[in-house]
Amino acid sequence: MGASFALAGISGCNRQPAKEIVPFTNPPEAGLGREGLYYASAYSREGYARGILVEAHSGRPTKIEGNPNHPESLGATDAETQASVLSLYDPDRSQTPMHGPSTATWIDFENDWAPRRTALAQAHGAGFAVLTEPTTSPTLLREIDALLQRWPEARWYQHTALARYDDDGTQTDYDFENADIIVSFDADFLIAHPAALRYSRKFVQRRRRENNNAGPNRLYVAEPTLTLTGAIADARLALAPTEIADLIEQLDRAFGLGTDDAAPASAGRSAPHGSQRDAFIQALARDLKAHAPRVALVSSNTLHSESRTVLHDLHHRLGALGVAVKESPAVRSDSDARARGDLHALVDAIEAGEVSTLFILETNPVYASNRGRFAEALIRVKHAVHLGTRRDETAHRCHWHLPASHYLESWGDLRAFEGTASIVQPLVEPLYQTRNAAQILRLVTGLPAKSDYDMVRETWSRNAASSFDEDWRDWLDQGVVPNAVASRIIPQRRVASATTTAPRASTLAASETKTMFALFRLDPNIGAGEGSNNPWLQELPKPFTHLVWDNAALLSTATAQHLSLENGDVAEFVAADASLHAPIWIVAGQSDNCVILPLGYGRTAAGSVGNNHGFDAFAFAPPDGAQQLALREIRKTGKKHPLVSTHGHSEMEGRDLARVISVDTKATEPAGETEMSLYPDVHYTSYAWGMSIDLTSCTGCNACVIACQAENNIPTVGKEQVSREREMHWIRIDRYISETPNGTRVVHQPVPCMHCEHAPCELVCPVAATVHSSEGLNEMVYNRCVGTRYCSNNCPYKVRRFNFLDFREPAGSTVYLQKNPNVSIRDRGVMEKCTYCVQRINAGRIRAERENRTVRDGEILTACQQVCPTEAIVFGDLSDPQSKVSRRKREPGDYALLAELNTRPRTTYLPKQINPPSALPV
Repeated sequence: MGASFALAGISGCNRQPAKEIVPFTNPPEAGLGREGLYYASAYSREGYARGILVEAHSGRPTKIEGNPNHPESLGATDAETQASVLSLYDPDRSQTPMHGPSTATWIDFENDWAPRRTALAQAHGAGFAVLTEPTTSPTLLREIDALLQRWPEARWYQHTALARYDDDGTQTDYDFENADIIVSFDADFLIAHPAALRYSRKFVQRRRRENNNAGPNRLYVAEPTLTLTGAIADARLALAPTEIADLIEQLDRAFGLGTDDAAPASAGRSAPHGSQRDAFIQALARDLKAHAPRVALVSSNTLHSESRTVLHDLHHRLGALGVAVKESPAVRSDSDARARGDLHALVDAIEAGEVSTLFILETNPVYASNRGRFAEALIRVKHAVHLGTRRDETAHRCHWHLPASHYLESWGDLRAFEGTASIVQPLVEPLYQTRNAAQILRLVTGLPAKSDYDMVRETWSRNAASSFDEDWRDWLDQGVVPNAVASRIIPQRRVASATTTAPRASTLAASETKTMFALFRLDPNIGAGEGSNNPWLQELPKPFTHLVWDNAALLSTATAQHLSLENGDVAEFVAADASLHAPIWIVAGQSDNCVILPLGYGRTAAGSVGNNHGFDAFAFAPPDGAQQLALREIRKTGKKHPLVSTHGHSEMEGRDLARVISVDTKATEPAGETEMSLYPDVHYTSYAWGMSIDLTSCTGCNACVIACQAENNIPTVGKEQVSREREMHWIRIDRYISETPNGTRVVHQPVPCMHCEHAPCELVCPVAATVHSSEGLNEMVYNRCVGTRYCSNNCPYKVRRFNFLDFREPAGSTVYLQKNPNVSIRDRGVMEKCTYCVQRINAGRIRAERENRTVRDGEILTACQQVCPTEAIVFGDLSDPQSKVSRRKREPGDYALLAELNTRPRTTYLPKQINPPSALPV
């Protein structure tokens, strides 16, 4: 009762927005019959929009889904977007302005700013600068333009954690449906790209069995460390960045000479991989020539401009532009003519005495910049103001910190990577005294204050038709603004100089082919530290390492053996002018010349969740913004750091767990299942729910893990409890790694509860807490469970989770506002597991019964199914022979995990299909 009263007090902050919001009129099928309403909005990923639907219960945003109307999300989301709803209720969010260490009010800030504004206005903005992240928001860009027009001497700078190269104001987009051959040069485009959801869907559609009329595509990958894109490759080569530049040059030379085959590796500057590299590039050159123009060469946005120019020219020569490759004006503001440069240009201006007043809007450059050069420069700024959702490292160095609104409580707008515009629609009024960046810019110059709602409407009402109000409601309803896509252009051919080759990083001499060097990469879960204070992301096992609550320096097996290093050993990395201590983790598929140092950790002002985890790689990165650094030495310190991994074993030990077949191989029926059983057969007269998971489609992106956590109120337990194998996730992603002549092969296998027909857990429960339903579900009755854990011991799939401790948040925590009211919040001492989202099944069944019909196929979606970008998971009624899940289970090759145990799971798998080049051995 005490917790209930505390929550009642919190709910006073839970107010609907003052302006009208419009529910989604065609909600996703999983929402039918449920309490919640869906509202279309957009989430910012690297400044680009991802269309989302936000589910609300009693005015509380509780769950995020993809907007099927949005061309960039196509009804799916990723782990980062799923977890963003939790950040709205972060107890560490800033609630009021801060003047130094003291709490203040907005009136205090406005009074302090008024005389400074007057002085700056008289100087036409001389000495004033504003720093933002690159954005696509038309409203924010309009306010920046208004500021620069009002104060022509003011300056605008932009900052991202990693340097990017946008050479001529264009951006390259890919149509993977029309690409037979795809080559990735250190580009994790299926995950780490603003268009990754669309790319994943279109890429996998060409791989899936039912869509193979055009034939499956083939993916080549050259990269220094294993990525999720590299893991799904048909041929992969582990190369250092300088070797990738050589490979691009070699490929360019092969087509430039008009030869069928590429020149041998010895023609390049280095050939550390010998025959493997020769075979790779020869097979690649043949495939590109045979399949042109339906080819796509995908470059990393951190690849040097010379290499990108070569790839652009190859697209021209292969005829790929306009077929599988498209170019358009840059949507994001990186190439905006109004901007004065990046963070390094700002530091130069500060050191030159040209900036006396600086506004830093929703970015954290004190932490997320190399070697702390900006932090030293910031001391010279006489008046620094920071706007952010929490008092982070940059806020602590500024004179004023202003609390920013969360995107779920503020009006805004964004464009997607391909140009589609969306209105960012809030679901609640700001929980605290917060404002957004556009409102701050108006305050800066003294323009009349306006609400965020009025500012966004003003942007889109300009040149609007007389039916603007009706159009506005349609835009809010559908989540997209039609006919607002950036126009395409006919790209000009960019040709690299014949005497110029792709340059190497300044820190690595061309002759140092065996030099070890560090590569700096964003953490796959928390990015550059933005997700540090989100416990869902911290406890989400990272791909390949499955580490939680930590980062580690990633080494190849050969390098670790050479240095006598093991997992958890602390090593010292020594460069010319800096050193770093970091624990080691050994990974497969990595170049022997590289050490990967993940960014985003080692924070000191992230919040109570994100502080003091891991090491700060930003402090070791080169001050010039380069993403690689030559190492003089790697020393073993003799110390150990306790790293926690949820899946340290990557081999199947001879068992047929995750199957892999070639597209040329005919899938066979599964073997090992027997019809004989001591269990009585169950005959179902109603629904029989089941699931099929296609391993060909699964990219291991972890979106299903976070979606399940958000939907089912699954708690986080912390690093120490995970080390005791007490993690609570109801679905996990197992991964199996092997080495083949085509490179490192990885198979990702999602493992939820199998819902066995012959469930071993049910027979051993002394209190019948785990029971079989009339629809074939293996159910948990929480109030019967007495915690014997016999069921977990008897489960061969190890998918049952036990609340050893009370993992609930403290009574009265704002985090409870995120909880799904359709799912109970479990106390300690009970077993829990995947239920196929039984609350969604019940809601769909109730609605169908009210309408006097049966549940339609596809009407009920589980949380993991709905979120999946590649539609790898299908759920439905097995008693309907025409349901999609029934058709999948009839496909040749459908198999059950550990079928030889005769548990007869309701969840089965389709094997992973690969399409290796015929010129390379499988």
